[in-house]
Amino acid sequence: MSISKFFIIFGLQLAAFAILKLFFFTAFNFHSTIWVVVYLAATAILSVALVRRLGVITFLEAIFIAVFWFLMDLVVDSLITAPLVKEPVFSTWALWLGYLVMMIFVFLFHKKRHVHIRKEQAAHHHGHH
Repeated sequence: MSISKFFIIFGLQLAAFAILKLFFFTAFNFHSTIWVVVYLAATAILSVALVRRLGVITFLEAIFIAVFWFLMDLVVDSLITAPLVKEPVFSTWALWLGYLVMMIFVFLFHKKRHVHIRKEQAAHHHGHH
């Protein structure tokens, strides 16, 4: 993962999650369990799609990315999302659960470096027979 790729994906993540939250918290009844599940599913899918674009990373990098995205999402949500949504979003469990889902899915579904190394070793080993 290059630093430029990291920042490009990070920018996309901030924009995509801000748009998702604005859409969800203004267009739907976010107190409805069905819509919360839809929001959490969209959060999970978006998290996986973005973190996998970063390429092969280690577990430590995945933890860093999950925490960094969470902290930066807090900043964006406090500056942009919360003022644009009429109800106090920071007091809703859906928002906090969304953060947790994002971090868990980033950690579980990133392209794992140790798996990539094993695949390369297996391919190299089988290629010499």
